[in-house]
Amino acid sequence: SMTQLIPISPFSMILAPTGRSLFPQAHQLAAEGVKISEMRGMGNRGLGKFWTALAATVFAVACFTPTAGAKSHFVLDGVHLAGGGSQWKLLVSMNLPLNLSGTTVHGQVTVHLPNRNWNGRWSARVHSGSLRPADRRSFFPFVAGVRIPAGLGRTLVRKGSTATGKASIRYSEPAVSRQVDRGGGSGVTWKGIRRARPGRCETMSRLLLESTATNSRKVPYPVCGRPLNWRVIRDPGSGRVAIGPQNLTYRKLNGQTGADEFEIAGYFHGQLVARQRVQVRVGNQAASGITVVAFGDSVTAGFGYFGATGKPMTIGQLIGCKPGATTLNDACSSNSSNRNSSVGSKPNYLPDFGLSRNISWAAQWANEYGITDYENYAVTGSAPADWLQGGQFHSTLQSIESQNPDYILMTLGANPLLDDVLFNIDTMGCALESDLFGDFRQCVLDAFVSVDLDSNMKQIFTDLVQNSTSQVILMGYPLTIPSSALAYSATQLEMMESLLNEVIASEAESVSTSRITVVTPPRFNVGIDMEPLYRSSYSCSFLGYKVDGPSVQSTPTQDELEIDHPLSFCPGPEIGSPWVISGDTGIHPSAAGYFQMASQIPAPGS
Repeated sequence: SMTQLIPISPFSMILAPTGRSLFPQAHQLAAEGVKISEMRGMGNRGLGKFWTALAATVFAVACFTPTAGAKSHFVLDGVHLAGGGSQWKLLVSMNLPLNLSGTTVHGQVTVHLPNRNWNGRWSARVHSGSLRPADRRSFFPFVAGVRIPAGLGRTLVRKGSTATGKASIRYSEPAVSRQVDRGGGSGVTWKGIRRARPGRCETMSRLLLESTATNSRKVPYPVCGRPLNWRVIRDPGSGRVAIGPQNLTYRKLNGQTGADEFEIAGYFHGQLVARQRVQVRVGNQAASGITVVAFGDSVTAGFGYFGATGKPMTIGQLIGCKPGATTLNDACSSNSSNRNSSVGSKPNYLPDFGLSRNISWAAQWANEYGITDYENYAVTGSAPADWLQGGQFHSTLQSIESQNPDYILMTLGANPLLDDVLFNIDTMGCALESDLFGDFRQCVLDAFVSVDLDSNMKQIFTDLVQNSTSQVILMGYPLTIPSSALAYSATQLEMMESLLNEVIASEAESVSTSRITVVTPPRFNVGIDMEPLYRSSYSCSFLGYKVDGPSVQSTPTQDELEIDHPLSFCPGPEIGSPWVISGDTGIHPSAAGYFQMASQIPAPGS
């Protein structure tokens, strides 16, 4: 393929996840439409399923909340009267910057009538709705319901046209430096307070079950332009929900943690007028009190996505994104605003470190539990020596240790040894060693020794344990088979990845098994026979050939594998898009792949 003509180096390791996700089905469906450019995986066997998945994604975006009416260039977009009987509210509609999701917005509403004035303050922990891996939005809609006296509500029904209203909101956006004030807000004055249409409703806050003792949450239905009759039209992915006359009750299952979602529908005079997806977070402790900091290489940085937009890198942009030989600026990574590795000499981290884009496995794990105190200092292309004494990011590691967060998340160790291995350059000199369990294995281990992998990683782990009390989450490297790695076979690449993970995990365990949690990513199936390294028990061949499972590798890799193994290759994935990006010829995980990796990490407090 043409990609094999590009002589560049990767900047980290081979990667890959597979296996059953722990996340709710609703989020799996949302992940399916993330990379529309990936033709494989949207059903694999025809454009019909692709367009069906695309249509479902567009529908999900349009219907995530029935209250989404504000235009993206308005932060605050008017106030309407809602409710009835003894329960009345003013609906404050707003479009908020995406990185405010999970934070608290404060507001004030003033109503002036000829013979009466009213003023009220409110606050709401806003959210952007369903989790979307690689979220490309700039804003999200949210409608806050501000309770008002019943008498005022009835007066506004009769005399709303004579009322004058003022509304304002204030918020604080995330910032790389805690000393930087990124406060913002908006205000609006309007003449006349009209009653909202029946299907215009307040956005329900997330249902939080954040302790082992909390088994259920009972909440009222959202207040809308008219009182509605509600029913559940889509059950939760994990928990259970029951409908009552005035409230709904969500109950978690034994052992359940993480995000969940269900959908309710409101009917007015028998007609469907409103739908809303209710967000749930289940944990062992309050997410608002959890601090998370990540560091390491490209697998944690989320290389292959532009952090400012959430868009994936294309193969044509790879040369401009390739890290420099010595100076690294984290370009083309989900936690960075840099778009070219040759412009600037240091990382420029996003204000929220890519949390709202929801790409990196670290960000997806934090979002799964509603954690917002999150920082990601990973740098694409960095090696262990870069974080040790004398390295260009040693001061960053010291700063992380001084923060002493609850959790430190990391991948590290793949660089610099495997930089060229995946791109048709046999830097280790092991390609001719064909015996996987003999000469080849020893050759790879000797290469690890030559770059001090063992000692450097041990020093990193020792520093983290001695200089902080944080729980360290060490993510292993998943298996990816790039289309450009011509010097090695797929089984040789899997052997390299397996040995790398073994060496790194061994050094971590030698330092501390209580403070360092080693996480094994799910397998990223290749779609061919990978024995003797992995048992082949799956077949899609009419001749009965067995493989490791439906492939989740990148589209160019699957195209080549299908040519090389025409009778046995099994394309995939069965649901969603490939778990590996195509923009770097198939080296780094996609947002869907990172999703699978994050699903393997225990819940906070476990």
